[in-house]
Amino acid sequence: MTLLPSPAGHTSAATPPDTTARDRLIGLLDTLPDAILCLNRTWQLTYANAEAIRIFHLDPSTSYEKNFWEIFPDLDQDATCHFREFVESGRPIDFELFCPRSRSYYQVRFIKTDEGLAACFRDVTEEERRIRQESTAKERLAQAMEVTSDGVLGLARDWTFSFLNGNAKAIVDPDDRLLGKNIWDEFPAARTGKFWEFYHRAMDEQIPGEFEAFYPEPLNLWFSVRARPSSDGIIVFFADITERKKQEQALAASEERYRVLADLNPQAIWMGDPAGNITYANHGFLAYIGLDADNLSGLGWLEGFHPEDRDRIVKIWTHSVNTGDLYDIEARILRAPTQEYRHWRLRAAPVRDASGNILHWLGVGNDIHEEKTYTFALQAEKAETEKRNAEIEAIFQSTPVGLALLDPVEFRFLSLNEAEAAIIGLPKEKILGEKLETIAPIPQVIELFKRVAKGESIRDHLVEGELPSMPGVRRAWKVNYLPVFAEDGSVRSILNATIEITQQRRAEAALIQSEKLAAVGRLASSISHEINNPLEAITNLLYLIVNDPKLPDDLRVYVNMASAEVSRVSQIATQSLRFHRQSVARTRVTPSELVDAVLRLYTGRLNNSGIQLDVRYSTDEKVLCFENDIRQVLNNLIANAIDAMRNGGRLMVRAHLMKYGSPTGQAGICLTVADTGHGMSAEIAARIFEPFFTTKEMNGTGLGLWISSGIVDRHHGRLRVRSSTDAARHGTVFSLFLPCELETNP
Repeated sequence: MTLLPSPAGHTSAATPPDTTARDRLIGLLDTLPDAILCLNRTWQLTYANAEAIRIFHLDPSTSYEKNFWEIFPDLDQDATCHFREFVESGRPIDFELFCPRSRSYYQVRFIKTDEGLAACFRDVTEEERRIRQESTAKERLAQAMEVTSDGVLGLARDWTFSFLNGNAKAIVDPDDRLLGKNIWDEFPAARTGKFWEFYHRAMDEQIPGEFEAFYPEPLNLWFSVRARPSSDGIIVFFADITERKKQEQALAASEERYRVLADLNPQAIWMGDPAGNITYANHGFLAYIGLDADNLSGLGWLEGFHPEDRDRIVKIWTHSVNTGDLYDIEARILRAPTQEYRHWRLRAAPVRDASGNILHWLGVGNDIHEEKTYTFALQAEKAETEKRNAEIEAIFQSTPVGLALLDPVEFRFLSLNEAEAAIIGLPKEKILGEKLETIAPIPQVIELFKRVAKGESIRDHLVEGELPSMPGVRRAWKVNYLPVFAEDGSVRSILNATIEITQQRRAEAALIQSEKLAAVGRLASSISHEINNPLEAITNLLYLIVNDPKLPDDLRVYVNMASAEVSRVSQIATQSLRFHRQSVARTRVTPSELVDAVLRLYTGRLNNSGIQLDVRYSTDEKVLCFENDIRQVLNNLIANAIDAMRNGGRLMVRAHLMKYGSPTGQAGICLTVADTGHGMSAEIAARIFEPFFTTKEMNGTGLGLWISSGIVDRHHGRLRVRSSTDAARHGTVFSLFLPCELETNP
């Protein structure tokens, strides 16, 4: 073959004589879909058709001056080897070539020519890509087949094995001999039954199918099988389910055994499906309610329940079915043989699979009629007991007697009432749990409790002492300490009943003192009355003596002094008689008449104590009152003021008009008694009007100011006190306000 010049005008070493034939040949080559290259013996390019120029990006003006290796410098090693093989043998050679320049695959054929060689390049890129994709898909499918837990095998249309994955070989072809063998020859037992039926349906009718079947010797296995038609036969997916089948068979046998046991069980046993339909009840339950298995469908089972309970039962059962919550209810069920409704308790729980889905409900029922009846009676008894306990607790808390329970070992307070807390002087919460020796550290009490802890009873015992809550105050109590015994005879607790008699004892002492004072008062009144007669005689005799002209002047001075002293004695006797005489009606008196009579009684004490008396009356208006009662009040105030100034001081008494509360308030007279004594603390001042409260120890009864306060209250007056213990300004001021209608002197 003589090579032709390229369309670009290049000519080869030999030029064909027939240019017309050459042009026709070139035109024919340019129409070919394959690329054509012609090379001389020095590998120089002598011709390239249009397709070669296009796909190899050749430049007609320069490419013909280059050899093949310059044009294709990046050919791989395989292509180079094929070129050398062709050169050495001279025989046509075919091979596949990847061209990096065009990034395409070509099927190449080399043919020897007179001038060198001709190369034909056919583009097989798409075909190569398809082949590679098919290869990749087959590899991935093979990998998937190996990875799957199922056994997978392929059957050709002649029923020979075309493929088995690893799991399939492990189960049915451990010797690796089945490929190419006929399935019906190798497994003749499969010619009948489901294997034959489903495999032929998939092969002949292209219908997929699934089934479970047992294959006997030599496999002796249960299989779950899926047969799928394919282009060259069928593909079979199968799994060994022998263990599952054994478990199902064992479960079926177990269920049958349990069903027999359930029917023999005296308890009610029943089952329901996930939707809540009752599917089973044991024989004993059905006989009890008078129904059979056919009556259980729908809501037929409700016929066995009391009509008043049915709505509640359905509501709770529906809730459990919808939520999966445990079902637990009490209801009345009809006992068919006796037509008696009895109380039952029904419970049910869901049985779930591994995924948590409910498979069915299992329920049991118990006749609790006797228990319920007993419970009702017990509840009624409990309610009555609680009522009695509440009544006892109410009595315990409201009684004026202090009550407490203490343990017999450490004598700790277990419980106590408000009266006991008031006696102790602490809140209940600060007493509970504390030891007796901490709350009431009185040795006599501790000793008594030790005796009671041994079982002895202490009744009506007098106890005296002080408590930490009121230090310095000696008090008295009448106590009863009784042991509370347990069933075994041991002392379980100690009951403490306490009545405080401190006020009673003080009242008794005050009464005795009052009786003594009353007797002294009566005696003083009697003496004052009896003294008045001789005093009157003495006064008359002194009058006659002092008026006798024969009396020497030096003696007249002494007689006048004696007359004055007798007059003073007579006034004291008269005031004593008036002070102790009981008033029967209110009288109108001036402030001076009330105060002066009292002050005259204390003239001697005032002089002897070095107390300066300062009395001022800003009014002489009369006030309507029981004058002796008011004098008793003033007597207490003045006596207390004198007692507060042992080392002397100043006693001030004032009287003036005032309106109590405001300028438009109630009109009256205010009497003020003030001293410069040691004063009182705020704590003492707050308690001075309490009965039996005194700061004079054995010299006082604690009743003076209490009685005075009562007298002032009966007069609808006010008695107020203010006091200071400050070193610079100390002392006490009592203000007595007496409301009254004022009367102007003529």
